[in-house]
Amino acid sequence: MKVIHKKVVEKQKSLLVYADWNCTTGFGAVAKELVDEWAKDKKLSIVIFGINDKTKAIYNYLPNVKVIPALMTGDKDTQKDIYRRIELLKLIYQNDFDAIFLLQDVEVINTMDEQLRDVKNTKKKENRPNFKSMIYFPVDSEPRMVDLKVLSFFDEVVTYTNYAKGVMKPLISDTQFKKIKIIPHGTNTNDFYPYSVADKLKAKKEMFGSEDVYVFGSVNRNQVRKDFGSLIMGFAMFKHTYGITGANALLYLHCNPIDQMGINIYRLCDRVGLEVGKDVIVPKDYSENKGCTLEELNKIYNSFDCFITTTTAEGWGLTITEAMATKTLVVCPKHTSITEITDNGENTLNFMFSQQMVFVNDFEKIRHITNPMEVKTLCEVAYGLKNDEPELQEMVKVKIENAYNKVSAMKWDGIAKQFKVIIDKLVK
Repeated sequence: MKVIHKKVVEKQKSLLVYADWNCTTGFGAVAKELVDEWAKDKKLSIVIFGINDKTKAIYNYLPNVKVIPALMTGDKDTQKDIYRRIELLKLIYQNDFDAIFLLQDVEVINTMDEQLRDVKNTKKKENRPNFKSMIYFPVDSEPRMVDLKVLSFFDEVVTYTNYAKGVMKPLISDTQFKKIKIIPHGTNTNDFYPYSVADKLKAKKEMFGSEDVYVFGSVNRNQVRKDFGSLIMGFAMFKHTYGITGANALLYLHCNPIDQMGINIYRLCDRVGLEVGKDVIVPKDYSENKGCTLEELNKIYNSFDCFITTTTAEGWGLTITEAMATKTLVVCPKHTSITEITDNGENTLNFMFSQQMVFVNDFEKIRHITNPMEVKTLCEVAYGLKNDEPELQEMVKVKIENAYNKVSAMKWDGIAKQFKVIIDKLVK
């Protein structure tokens, strides 16, 4: 008797990803790097519930990746919440995902603690397939104990840095603390890499009209937490110390100059005697959701002589590590997770002093303000390096090289594979 073997078709495992998508936020960049790698497994079906994605309809990002733009979901009540958390809970309940992956601030997820547990318990009572879960989140300020309550819900808890895990230790049980894994962000060296000296000068001339001008640059969203006010005031002090003509330097701010989340850069520059378009450059028609291509962004980093940021807190500091990948000198504070990505400031020039501050509409988190006078001082140091002692120039070159070596060793494909091992365990 001839036996005919039927081909067994293995059912795809399903993963729901809740994260920023199709936008220029740090969360959005991280989500894309991870999903691009995970989607190589064709046995995994991925659904993205995309925060900040302004697309008007559901679409296929890849053959096995479907995107539901969160902003297109909900009614007049649930649409008041930009995170669409009620719609996320409905999506989890109505579908039988094998696992869910949440990439977001823990304070945002913590508001769903009881509801997430209710969804899981209800599905269990209804004898329906249930789901495993993982959260990947930053810590950019000492959290409150109550904000970490939701962590006990998740099967896997992952944060970005040792700093993050350390500040949580006194706030959670020993069992919960031991459960926390640390997986850092990566660097895509195909997207962010150093130009040759000649190409750097060419990029600077194309962007700013001159090879000779010294370019300080910052790539951050114009929001309160990034504190462009201190940066602009300090840069103005630096420029004015050189008299009427000023230093042959400019400040490029890659952001929306009138973002509703931040300051009016035009107005502040006018107050401190800086001319937008000459002393301070901003991009034309900038959109937080559109941004620019990665090729253009790499060119922007390479056009800088110095990347400078007065950010008041970071859960990672993605634009800092991207700048490092282009072998650009970085000037930054030394606090929160920045201490980790800069090897405690060894690979950068640092603002050493800061004032603690709390901002409105920022979850009352403790932030760290840089003094504009220190911005002025480090602008002078960076600007004067070309005329400084050879020993100092060599020391700065070593910092730049060490920074490059550190971040270029942290490849996104390797980071994504660490997560994929966990996902495979969750969905089996």
